[in-house]
Amino acid sequence: MLNLRYHLLLVSLLPFLAIHLSLILSIQYNFLVICNPYIDGCYSISRVARQPYSIIIFKSLMTVSSGLLFFLWQKIYNKENNKTFILIGRTGSLFLLLYVLALGNDGFIYEFMRRIGVFIFYILTLTSQWLFTFSQDIAVSKFLINIQLLRFISIIQLIIFFFALPFFLIVKNDGFIENIFEWWLTLLIIIWFFTNFIYYNKND
Repeated sequence: MLNLRYHLLLVSLLPFLAIHLSLILSIQYNFLVICNPYIDGCYSISRVARQPYSIIIFKSLMTVSSGLLFFLWQKIYNKENNKTFILIGRTGSLFLLLYVLALGNDGFIYEFMRRIGVFIFYILTLTSQWLFTFSQDIAVSKFLINIQLLRFISIIQLIIFFFALPFFLIVKNDGFIENIFEWWLTLLIIIWFFTNFIYYNKND
């Protein structure tokens, strides 16, 4: 069985590579012009990922990532009374897989699968991270720095998420703003897992 520490590393590293290698390849082969999507909101992650060459790497790495994420939540919580928390996280990973499988296919059904897949993934995965973070007792934790960092990351996630919601659900003609929020939320989800990897201790 994969050690939890390296499980956390893979869940953070593979999506990071999938997204940023896709961006680099799309620009390198002139499918997209160079820009910084974190600042300009020039492209969505989906647009970067569905370009030739990029889509192969993205779908391969993200399919593996969704599987790893599915099995990670059981290890993170590892308690009988947290079955609901585990279910929330696992359901999020399944919606990520739905998004990945639909990516690159045309038609209304596939577009719906992509939109609902990525939206539910964000909601459930962020919720799982917040539930874990804010359920930890700082007073008894052996790793105070870890909990403080996780809470700081989670607070930033919460702020960005609630600022982003109106643009995703209500405001029209705001594609570049949605893209900026999407890139930063995704990065913060990855950073949350990577922070756990850095400070993980098998005795904690």
